[in-house]
Amino acid sequence: MRTHESAGPTPRPATASTPRTNRPRTLDGLQSTLGNAATTQLITVSRMMTPEAFKESTSTRTPRGRSEITKVDRALEAFQQVPEDNQRARLFALKEVINACSAYTAHKPAGGVRVAGTEQLSQQAEQARLELDLESVYRGLLTDIDHQLAEGLSTIDTTEQAHHTAQLIPAKRFHTMMSGYVQQLGALRGDATMADETRAVIGEVMAVVPMVKVLQYPWTGRPGMKLNPPEEGEDPSYAFNVGTQAPGGTPYLLGHIAHELTHVAANQAFGSSPAMELVESGASVAEVAALAGERKRTLEELRSLLGRSEEFTGPQHQLLDEKLDYGAMPGKLESYALSLGRAKRITSDQQALLISYGEAAGDASGTLVEYDTVVNQMLVYLHMWGISQEHPFHVRLLAASGQARGRRDSSRARREGTAE
Repeated sequence: MRTHESAGPTPRPATASTPRTNRPRTLDGLQSTLGNAATTQLITVSRMMTPEAFKESTSTRTPRGRSEITKVDRALEAFQQVPEDNQRARLFALKEVINACSAYTAHKPAGGVRVAGTEQLSQQAEQARLELDLESVYRGLLTDIDHQLAEGLSTIDTTEQAHHTAQLIPAKRFHTMMSGYVQQLGALRGDATMADETRAVIGEVMAVVPMVKVLQYPWTGRPGMKLNPPEEGEDPSYAFNVGTQAPGGTPYLLGHIAHELTHVAANQAFGSSPAMELVESGASVAEVAALAGERKRTLEELRSLLGRSEEFTGPQHQLLDEKLDYGAMPGKLESYALSLGRAKRITSDQQALLISYGEAAGDASGTLVEYDTVVNQMLVYLHMWGISQEHPFHVRLLAASGQARGRRDSSRARREGTAE
């Protein structure tokens, strides 16, 4: 089981009637601040067959025009027309070559004289694809999403391209790339316009980064943070399945990172179980019920303020609305408890306690797992969107964050024996 965050549907594009009084600080400046703009490093890809060589290697007495092989011909010809310095276009042209080759060989299950040449071309395309600067392509796509959102355009196609690109990045390179985005989150603290509370939150989550040993593509499950079973004599560590579908662009990705690192910070502060419940170890059921009720009311206040605001773009409003829902999902803690119990990650007594906590929270069980995380996540969004700190939603969110962070600080102090 991993504490996870679903990406949710792609935010609706803004329309001409969508107010955009809060355009981000010039996106070029934003990307510069984040270090997202990277000069593309051109890598010479492995030599692939030319269209002429491919036709020669797959030549038969059968007229070519009557065969499905012509679809491979067209895909290869299209790839050959892409300039070598356009890494992104080459990536997706190679994808078309590979798909066409796969479709052809599937069409010929019994083999055939053209299958060997087609398989050779597919292997060449796969190798060429891996030799591209995939990290640069991903960063460029994320920047494109930022610009598209600012212009009120749909990001669906670009989001899918980014997701596809991330899947191709080898594990070590993926870890390094995402570690860079983690550092970009930390670098936001250098912005003098940032609210003190937001800066404190980012400082808190950055302090636990060394405990996150792996940042990986979520091949086996949803994005999220997992507490690894500690080895004897070793400190606990975490594995981060990073969500690469970023329909909200760079703010979305950095907000996602803040969300997941908050799970780690809170887990350490509260001394909670592998479910990473946002409850101090040893709390009574009555205390937990009161806490869940308080958090639910805060989320409802934020929803009311969001609903009355015309300052957010359509996609921004939708994203905040989704996070307010996610912070209080019914049955969430109980679901985690059952999953962890089946995996033998918690004892039967721990499972029973977690279920009793969730039941005591009623329809706000999610507040016991996701409240602090979505609060911190939304703070990152608002800062990166350039929302005024005087905006009522922002004011209330900062207050909620301060209260939640104070609770974590107090619990941490008690656990460390430093409380007065």
